Amino acid sequence: MAKMDEISLLSHLQALEQDSSAFTWGELASERERGMKDYYRQPYGNEEEGLSGIVTSEVQDTIEWILPDLLDIFTSSDQAVSFEPSSEEDVNGAEQATDACNYVFYKQNNGFLNLYTAFKDALMVKNCAVMWRKETKRTKSVTPVQGATAEMLAMLMQEAGKDAEIESATPIEPQPMQGPDGQPMLDMMGQPMLGPQMYNARISKIEQKTTIKVDVFPPEDLLIKRDWTSPLLADCPYVCRNMPVTLSDIHEMGYTDVTVEDLDSSDDAGKSADGSYRMNRAGTNGDAFSDNRTASNEDDSQTQGFLRIEFVLVDFDGDGIAERRCIYRLKDKILKNEEASHVPIATASPILNPHRWDGMSMQEVVSDLQILSTELTRQMVDSGRLALNPRTKVLTDSNGSPYANIDDLLDSRAGGLVRQSRVDATAEMITPWVGGQMFPMLEYKDAMLAKRTGVSGQSQGVDANALNRGGNYETRVMNAAQKRIKLIARVFAEVLLKPTFQGILKLLTEGDMEKLSFRLRNKFVQMDPNEWRDSYDMTANVGLGTGDKEQQTIVLQAIAQSQAGIAMSPFGKLLVTPKGIYNAQAKLVEHAGFKNVGDFWQDPGDKQPEPQQPPPDPAIQLKQMELQADAQKFQATSQQETQRISFEAQAKAREQANTLMLQQQNDERDAQRELAKAQYQAQLDRAQIELDRYKTDRDNETRIQVAMINQQGRQQARAQQEPQA
Repeated sequence: MAKMDEISLLSHLQALEQDSSAFTWGELASERERGMKDYYRQPYGNEEEGLSGIVTSEVQDTIEWILPDLLDIFTSSDQAVSFEPSSEEDVNGAEQATDACNYVFYKQNNGFLNLYTAFKDALMVKNCAVMWRKETKRTKSVTPVQGATAEMLAMLMQEAGKDAEIESATPIEPQPMQGPDGQPMLDMMGQPMLGPQMYNARISKIEQKTTIKVDVFPPEDLLIKRDWTSPLLADCPYVCRNMPVTLSDIHEMGYTDVTVEDLDSSDDAGKSADGSYRMNRAGTNGDAFSDNRTASNEDDSQTQGFLRIEFVLVDFDGDGIAERRCIYRLKDKILKNEEASHVPIATASPILNPHRWDGMSMQEVVSDLQILSTELTRQMVDSGRLALNPRTKVLTDSNGSPYANIDDLLDSRAGGLVRQSRVDATAEMITPWVGGQMFPMLEYKDAMLAKRTGVSGQSQGVDANALNRGGNYETRVMNAAQKRIKLIARVFAEVLLKPTFQGILKLLTEGDMEKLSFRLRNKFVQMDPNEWRDSYDMTANVGLGTGDKEQQTIVLQAIAQSQAGIAMSPFGKLLVTPKGIYNAQAKLVEHAGFKNVGDFWQDPGDKQPEPQQPPPDPAIQLKQMELQADAQKFQATSQQETQRISFEAQAKAREQANTLMLQQQNDERDAQRELAKAQYQAQLDRAQIELDRYKTDRDNETRIQVAMINQQGRQQARAQQEPQA
């Protein structure tokens, strides 16, 4: 077979699109439009002037009562779906893939809003449409820097890369430099030395960041081969999303050769009845793209059109085997054509039709009941109005002239006057109120609604009559009513969430994704998707039909008690593991409304408890008890003997202490006497020394006086001898 050229491929794609759109924008579009009109309580077109035009809200009430239960099922747990390993080496990869895919779906993307939109679309207009794809966008990150020098800023700029720039740099007043002793440093002039100039700056950088984007788009923009027989699209020959884009979006994707004219010619997609009605409710008309294009003539980047993102099975390379290809097309121009690993689109309906991809909405289930209820309610209102304001018969003459004033009759003011020329000119036409006969019909309608949808008065609140019907009547009624809602949840889990999570895993493991860093169970973790397989077994953890949260909590508490009891038995090691106990406690925490189980329990992983000793033999236990009794008896005897010896030792110690104390007192008295004697002797010795010193001093004085007298005598004798000579 010859390789297909671009012209042949384009013709083939256009034929597939036309065939799919004829069904989607034709039969399905009219049904979806009716579904939205019923939900928004739009008139049916059979209203008459002067009569009631009320439209009851069975469709809206049913959808709005089912929606909270569905969202609670999917958002109350951190793992609505989980991956399971198929071999021992896949255990860690499967656990990490589960945590990472749930993080991407619920945290990186607004998981709650996506689920809300998808579920509401499916409940209202037959099916929803979800797509996951890689999205690369230019993001700006700003890093503040405090107290940095010019050299430090230059180094930070070099580390940040060539795309970094300094947004602002505010100088800081230099501060005096301090020496090793903590004192300010002085210059030659004795002035404080100032430190280098510092700055407070902001460094910005433009980065290309690739993330997984999960978005819910209008179901009228989803084209599927009309005779496809399953809501699962993995093997569908033709799946297409008509995505509204601007010229700026196309250029950001990398297709810079696309012109305004190319985009202008691609805006004929999506003009279906339901799409037009959706736009009209949003405040725009059905040809919104043409209006927007006209209004943005001055800015070509905002020119709008439709990009066909098609996933088609086609033998493009001519090898005789059709392969899955991903094609980006603007009606007559192919922008991208490459082989694809899977179809990144999922659709789901609350009620599946066997061997059909399009299912049924809840609007289709209750639309006839809303019509019936509307008609009965209108008749009740009209009957009540006529009963309060009956019609009036007016007597006329042979020429048709009334005997009463018509203007007075048309004036319905209380206490008003009616002018008439004859007493019998007017008579009221009494119309009985038929509301009493309508109530049984309305109750029958409510019973039919409850059977079809599971939404009943009991599921919306406690029925007063249920108090007389047994203790668990309310629970049984609510469980029976919620079975349909649980079935819808199970369908959404298998048909919508499992393909979505499998697709997210495939995108993460294609090899060009950065490591994921996020907070998990109070710990910051980093995971590398390149270390995982691109597919694992999957399990949906919702819609299992095991009762509501209260019942599940009671069951889990009973399981936890059983685990605690069995763990103490000889079979505890065989039947109870730390991981099993953790799982039960984790579920109890989740049902209590807390998502972070790590705040309460630590996951033990595959750790096993310490091995326990086997129970002892009864004979050994008896022997141990006898030995223990003997030991206690011996211990008691030993204690008595120890006490006796202790008392004797204490008595001897007291006696020795008394003897020592008496001896010490005697020694102290002797020492005091010796001390007094020594002190007295010392006083005597000092007195003797003073006396001897006194005697010596007197002797010395006497000698000095004698010497002086002798000296004077010699001097006088010498003086007498000198004049004689």
